Amino acid sequence: MAAGQSRASDGTPGTTPGLWSRLRGLLSPLNLGAAACLLFIWSFTSHQLTQERDRLARTAQARTEVEARAFGEYSLGSARRVSEFLLDLRASWLAGREVFEQVIHERQEVVRDLTFQVAVIDENGMLVYSSIDPVTQRLDLSQREHFRVHKESGGRDVLFISDPVQGKVSKKWSIQFTRPILKAGQFAGVVVVSVSPEQFASFANTLTVGRDGVATIIKDSGQIVARVPNPTAGIEKPPRRRQFNEAGAPETGSYRVVSGTDGVDRILGYHHVPEIGMFFLVGESVASVMAPYDSYRHTTLVEAAASTLLIALLYFTLRHQGAERKRHIEEMRLASMVYASSSEAMMVTTLDGQVVDVNPAFSITTGYTAQEFKGQSSDAIRSECNDSVVIDGMREAVSTKGTWSGEFLIRRKDGSEFPALLTIDTFAGSAQGEPRRVALIHDMTEKKRAEEVIWRQANFDTLTDLPNRHMFYNRLRHEIARAKQSSTQLALLFIDLDRFKEVNDTLGHDQGDILLKEIARRISAIVRGTDTVARLGGDEFTIILSDLTDPGAAAPIIRSLLTRIATPLQLGEENVEVSASIGVAMYPRDADSAESLLVRADQAMFAAKSAGRNQWAVFTPALQRAEQERLRVTSDLRVALAEQQLAVHYQPIVDLRTGKVRKAEALIRWTHPARGEIDPADFIPVAEDSGLIVEIGKWVLNEALDQLMRWHATLDSTLQMSVNKSPVEFRAHQSGIESWTTVVERRGIPPHSLVVEITEGSLMADSIEVIEHLRAFRRAGIDVALDDFGTGYSSLSYLKRFDIDYIKIDKSFVRSLAHDPKDIALCSAIVSMAHALRIKVIAEGIETEEQKMILVAAGCDYGQGHFFCPPVPAAAFESFVVERSLTET
Repeated sequence: MAAGQSRASDGTPGTTPGLWSRLRGLLSPLNLGAAACLLFIWSFTSHQLTQERDRLARTAQARTEVEARAFGEYSLGSARRVSEFLLDLRASWLAGREVFEQVIHERQEVVRDLTFQVAVIDENGMLVYSSIDPVTQRLDLSQREHFRVHKESGGRDVLFISDPVQGKVSKKWSIQFTRPILKAGQFAGVVVVSVSPEQFASFANTLTVGRDGVATIIKDSGQIVARVPNPTAGIEKPPRRRQFNEAGAPETGSYRVVSGTDGVDRILGYHHVPEIGMFFLVGESVASVMAPYDSYRHTTLVEAAASTLLIALLYFTLRHQGAERKRHIEEMRLASMVYASSSEAMMVTTLDGQVVDVNPAFSITTGYTAQEFKGQSSDAIRSECNDSVVIDGMREAVSTKGTWSGEFLIRRKDGSEFPALLTIDTFAGSAQGEPRRVALIHDMTEKKRAEEVIWRQANFDTLTDLPNRHMFYNRLRHEIARAKQSSTQLALLFIDLDRFKEVNDTLGHDQGDILLKEIARRISAIVRGTDTVARLGGDEFTIILSDLTDPGAAAPIIRSLLTRIATPLQLGEENVEVSASIGVAMYPRDADSAESLLVRADQAMFAAKSAGRNQWAVFTPALQRAEQERLRVTSDLRVALAEQQLAVHYQPIVDLRTGKVRKAEALIRWTHPARGEIDPADFIPVAEDSGLIVEIGKWVLNEALDQLMRWHATLDSTLQMSVNKSPVEFRAHQSGIESWTTVVERRGIPPHSLVVEITEGSLMADSIEVIEHLRAFRRAGIDVALDDFGTGYSSLSYLKRFDIDYIKIDKSFVRSLAHDPKDIALCSAIVSMAHALRIKVIAEGIETEEQKMILVAAGCDYGQGHFFCPPVPAAAFESFVVERSLTET
């Protein structure tokens, strides 16, 4: 017991003092300070790594949000351009097929980067027009979503953007931009512009999203519209809800998600564009975003390890340098704060704004060196152009929350300024140092410049630098609203250059561009500074003349424009003269909306062009009534062709020497069920304007050839059939439609049994297409007759240049043969000249025996007219031929 107690007594006093001594040594101020330094270094390192990781994530979130917004705004501009193109297409469709195709040809430059197909669907859902494939069979599109939406909308005029669909004609995936065709407020079909997903999402190709980055367009319903890369990936998947289209989600935001398509972890920024009901997403893979973090972490850990070694080396020195300890720790903290992130300009200040230190990136960005900027006020780089509201808000936020972020103008040492994203954070004081504020400055110059370029491209014409169609409509709507408020008037001038296509085709597009820029300059020099000059596309310009007291105030400006535009211009070695046709519409007299006012001005311009060009015309109700009548005749003519209201009559052409019927001219007749007989002079021009003449001409040709084959078998195997061919049929591109020569060759018509009658208008273009048509006629054994000879100014030159078999003396000469010796001499001269060129002559409009005898005396070969027989149905023609044969016998 005693011995045991002695050992315990000996051990306890010896052990307890040693333990406390060791504890006191471990807890000495030096050890505690060293431990505190190490804890600070590694805590700060961990904090910096976390901050850098969070900064990269925040930067990626902000960047993807900004890019998603730019993606959305650009795509909204594209949608608006397509919408305006649809308005032009609808108006031109109602104006007629030829105008419609001309508008597609002349105005689709505005949306060439978007559209690949234009289509029209009638009120029953049948495809009646496709710009990429002729409509050769009836295609039912009545179950398409866009057709059902417009048909069930109750006559409302709305733009509809469909889910991606695979076209029945093109077999391509496309997004359908559509508007309804309305007649008298009633649904009459749908006009469609198809945009491929890759075209609609093409702006995404300009974004810098890094490896595994994506840009996606998703409708409000959750349906994927397009995705870059792989534009059609996910299109066939059903719509689903996502984080951004949940109820209550903000219009613009970002979040992190693992893609269900490719399993990539991404940061997604999104922006909602309600006007077109779509979300625009830009995603960067987390791996790509965090790529700089690995290098940063390595550097930071090396610095932390070096700092730890430094603490160890200084450990014994610090026993004797307690006063220096705080300064060394502060310097290490500042060094870590300033140089930890060198990719952005950084500035460290005291709480009252005095600069403590800056990093090298700051010197590169602002021009100030660290030595000359230390000790100055941080306000030295603040631009005076910053709004006081922004400055006050920044100071309030920093004072109360310790942090602020926003756009701020920074002034460099040389006085220049640049926009920046300024982020300020406050670091609280500790045993290692005083409280400090750190400002992060991100230069936004390039981003702003890109936004400016995008805005200018969306609103201004790149060739002439004038406002484009989008900006024009914005300004016109603004001016209309201002005129309505001030009870003033404005004039809208629609200018179309005359003969511009001829200059473009002859001298080339480069010279055509020079001409357009010069015309833009001339127009701008004439108008007032408050007026707006815009280029709609091609050779079409508009002028908005605002603040007019009366319509007559625009007349002097218009006359000056006509004179100035018509002034000759030197293009290369050529002296070129172009004129203009100008249409004028007034607000509020002629229309009360921008779209309607443009349509009125366009109609007036066409009236000026029809009146002889280099003129101007003011819109009148008569123009609108004429247009409505033309549309009604066009509509009735389509029905007439479908319901067999048309018929072919035949007029005999007689050999003047023998009296025998040698030819028959096929002439179309139309019996309207309500209006009765309609004169061909009233509906043939409408058929030519609408393009229906091509289909009508083919029908007449087939009817005439069928009749000719029957007459060859029953009347006379040598009888010729004359069929008229419109100039429009020469100019029309009818790919996929059987040509006249092919029809003749397929039927096996004997050579020279068919005579194609053409007018001078067909030859005036002197184009390759016309020449090739005539050569094809010659190869197929088809004769050519030049109708209405003598009424054109250059008919004689055509006889020399083209291979003509017959000329037809116009009835205006024949009518006055018995009264005007000059016409007799002229007819004789025409016959002699034609015979010298081995061309036969046919006289039209013979009504009397005296006219016939004069023509016989002049040596004319053939004659036709009411003196012999008017145009009659086939049965009456046969009777006339039989009766004529009996008389001759």
